[in-house]
Order: sequence, then structure tokens, then C-alpha cells
Amino acid sequence: MNKIFVTRQLPNEELVKKLEKFFIVDVWKGENPPSKKILKARSKGCWGLLTMLTEKIDLDIISDNPSLKIIANMAVGYDNIDIQAANRFSIKVTNTPDVLTKSTAELTIALIFMMAKRLQEGNLAIRNNEWGPWHPSWMLGKDLDNSKLGIIGPGKIGHEVAKIAKSLNMQVMYYGKKTKKNFPGNFVNLENLLKNADFISIHLSLNKETTKFLNMDHFTMMKNDAVLINTSRGQIINQSDLENALKKKIIGGAALDVTDPEPLPATSELLKMQNVFISPHLGSATKKTRLAMASLAIKNLIELNAGRKPPNMVNE
Repeated sequence: MNKIFVTRQLPNEELVKKLEKFFIVDVWKGENPPSKKILKARSKGCWGLLTMLTEKIDLDIISDNPSLKIIANMAVGYDNIDIQAANRFSIKVTNTPDVLTKSTAELTIALIFMMAKRLQEGNLAIRNNEWGPWHPSWMLGKDLDNSKLGIIGPGKIGHEVAKIAKSLNMQVMYYGKKTKKNFPGNFVNLENLLKNADFISIHLSLNKETTKFLNMDHFTMMKNDAVLINTSRGQIINQSDLENALKKKIIGGAALDVTDPEPLPATSELLKMQNVFISPHLGSATKKTRLAMASLAIKNLIELNAGRKPPNMVNE
């Protein structure tokens, strides 16, 4: 039987038992990700890896393991894996698309509501004993009805966000490399989107082109009360530029499910701002979604082990 290393504990033991029918299975049971040293040692001699986005599978690990045939990443993104190195050593890389689309889209909409209705600021006012008598001009937020949502990255998650936003009577515009058929919104150029959107939601994949894609040049184009939402990858935003834009009130606020780094250090300026909401990378954090992600990663391993093409290869 081929050996595989699972870099984190899976959502339930039944998934591990399923793997054990086909493989010799080694599972890292620590709460934190394995260190580079441990990852390299435990991967040695493995036919396959079942990895999370927290594990960096680089040339060093790949080149040191001639028996490795597949890396099954339990995530949609695969920026944690050196694809060029995998190609060089003929290693198949798979991901888990589609199964987390709705969960991540729902969180995106939740963050838009959170910021529009100023729920974090209101809750902080209560906790800080600043909740006074009702006043007609206190803690005024935004209506979503007829507001403008700009989506940067019209992929599957962006499409689902747009669909929900349309049902809330939001005006949806989007920007991407090309127009998308049947996308529930209007294609515009990036400058148009930045200048006109009340809410801007990022749904880009992380790669060399998109690293620090949004910076101060973009923030200065935005409305001074616009809100930035990011549920993709933290590195897509130039975070120091975002901090400065928020401090100088160039934009109105930000809701971030992803940051750079993760977790944020306690000294981060973002954590001190009342108009910034941070959630700890919860885009796919539902029981149903995580089970589906793990099951799909397992399926990719089992299919290749049986001599068939894995259903979710990213480096064909």
C-alpha cells in the first residue's frame, strides 16, 4: 500500500478510516501546522500528501521526495504549493473547488451587512458603556437596497456573491480579465468600479500578478465612505497601504476574513480600528463544507491510486 501524510487532523475519524482502506496513513495531530523540518521528515517516502493552505510545499520538499506522486490540497487556492516544482517532478496537484463556494459567498454577504449596519462599532459602544439614549443621528449606517457592489474577480465565488446581492436589490458591477457570460452584474473597467462602488469585494486567486494587487493608488480612487471586503487571500492587498488609507479616512472601512500574515500580530494597527472587522479565515468554516472539502481531497487521492485521473487537477 502507498503511504500518505495528512498534514492536519480531518473533520472526523471516519474520513481517516476511509483513507486507511487504501493507504498507510500518517496524520499530524498537532493544533498548529507542522514545522518545515517536520513536514519534510514526515513527507519522506510518501506517495501522496493531503495538505492544507497553511503548509508550504516548496521545491525543497518536492525534490527531496522522489516517491511523491500527488499533492491533494484541501482548499480551492493552491498558492501554498510550488506548481512549477510539481510540474518539474511530474507530481499531480489537486484542489477542492465548488464545495466552498456558497459558504464563502455567504460570509462575504455577512461581512457586508456587518459593515453597512456598523454592528461591530455598536457592540463596542455597548461594551465600553457608551450606549446612551436613542438619538436620531447616532451610529448611522448604510442601506444595501440600491447600493453599488463592485466585485473584483468574477469567478465562482464572485458569481455567487453577485447573485445574493442582486436578491438584495444591490447594483452589481464587476471587473476581471474578461467578461463573463450570464454574470449577474455589469462589466466595467477597474477605475470605474473603484470610483463608483459603495462596497468592493475581492475574489481573486493569489499569484504573482495579484500579489499586493490593491494598493494606495486604488484606495485613493475609492469613495471616502466605501468599504473593502476581502475573503480571498490577504496578500492580494498591500496591507500597509490599507492601514494608511483607513487612518487617513481615504476609505470608510474594511472587513477582512484574510490577512497578511495569519494570524495578525496583536500589535497590528488594523486591530485597533473600530471601522475594521477581522474574522479568522472563516470562509469555508462550516461542518458541511469542511467535510465536503476533505472528502473531495480524499477522492483525488483514491482516484489516482486506482490509476484514474483525479477529478480536480490544477496542473494538467
